[in-house]
Amino acid sequence: MLPAARSFANHSGGQAMQEEIRPTTFADEVARVPGGKSLQMCYACGTCVSRCIIPWRDPAYNPRRVFHKVILGMRHEVFEDMTLWNCTACDLCYPACPQQIHISEVIGALRQLALEAGYTSPLETVTVDPILCSGCGNCVEVCPYDALHLTSWGSMRISTVDHNRCMGCGNCVAACPNKAIGGGSFADQPIREQLTQIL
Repeated sequence: MLPAARSFANHSGGQAMQEEIRPTTFADEVARVPGGKSLQMCYACGTCVSRCIIPWRDPAYNPRRVFHKVILGMRHEVFEDMTLWNCTACDLCYPACPQQIHISEVIGALRQLALEAGYTSPLETVTVDPILCSGCGNCVEVCPYDALHLTSWGSMRISTVDHNRCMGCGNCVAACPNKAIGGGSFADQPIREQLTQIL
């Protein structure tokens, strides 16, 4: 008998049967993380890619390809794929998906696993100058990625950045009355300009 197998009596005939215990796959791990279970429903039709606006800026962006890598167990390749970090969770893909998969939730589950494995976002993110920050909270209100939070700094409140959530969109930079926030790639700006042209 295989070490990874167990025997049990078959109720119909009393014969011993073997049930092999399958090793946990990368896809199984993803399915256990909140938001990752729907990965199993994807049949790689590509609708998510066709509806997404990120490929306008980055033609290599392809959630379908990333999901295929997950199924193949290519953990390192998935965690290093920029698709994982470029998803803005706009959910334009969701209503178009014939399986109603929340692609952004699956990407979020993959990001969580990547962070737990020691990977970090390669995107250029914003920084906050604690001397200039007044703690007004404007940046927190306008951040679509929940990347900014007000924290205590001595007797003051200042904004801090979660660099693994920040997409460098620039909303916080524009909202800051004290110019305390800088940096970032302002990744969404070209997309905003293109959307303005078509809308």
